Amino acid sequence: MTAEQLQKIRWYEPRYQNMQPDALREMLEAADALWLHAGDPKAPHAELTSGKHSNGFVDVLRALRFSAVCWLAAKSLATKIRDKYDGPIDWVIGSDHAGAVFSQNVALHLNAKHDFTEKGADKAQLWRRFTIGPQEVVVQVEELMTTALTLKEVRDGIRAGNDGPVTFAPVAGVLVHRSSVWKIEDTSVVPFAHYDITAWTPDECPLCQGGSPLVKEPKKNWALLTGKI
Repeated sequence: MTAEQLQKIRWYEPRYQNMQPDALREMLEAADALWLHAGDPKAPHAELTSGKHSNGFVDVLRALRFSAVCWLAAKSLATKIRDKYDGPIDWVIGSDHAGAVFSQNVALHLNAKHDFTEKGADKAQLWRRFTIGPQEVVVQVEELMTTALTLKEVRDGIRAGNDGPVTFAPVAGVLVHRSSVWKIEDTSVVPFAHYDITAWTPDECPLCQGGSPLVKEPKKNWALLTGKI
């Protein structure tokens, strides 16, 4: 599959109506949104914006910019959420801004109200526009989970922006999970796809020690990282 083929995908195509994680991976790779080190010690590895070195890199939005891919991925995650939880869902809430459009697509499939938080100072996520009723249930949704920070900040923002207590569903949906965290308070993280990706400090990086060259700014040097040049 190529990026040009992603552009031509239609959400109603029968072959995608029961999409599995391997199909999502194909789409991510076609969109230059996913790279995983294959284990060859001579193959390059990535430097993350944190300065750490990694054996994988994910930029989900490069795939979700194709609207049909976003729709199908959201449908797949919504199905996964319903497989794990059959209770009420009144709100689906994402984060600003990466999770905003994707979480809205998930809300459509779950027939729920939708909104997303706004970015504040020091990575805070703020809830300002609506009041969540005392009997309403919120499902959090993210397109990518690397740490638990965004989910926690969104949850804190929702609570701070409502006068009364907020009820969160026992599940939170994540399209691509590359984290070691599987639970937020009493909420289980439900991923559609999980990838075992590790990050190391430069002095601890086994790939460097094995002779793998380091690629900085993976988004700008994708062809070098993936071996296409």
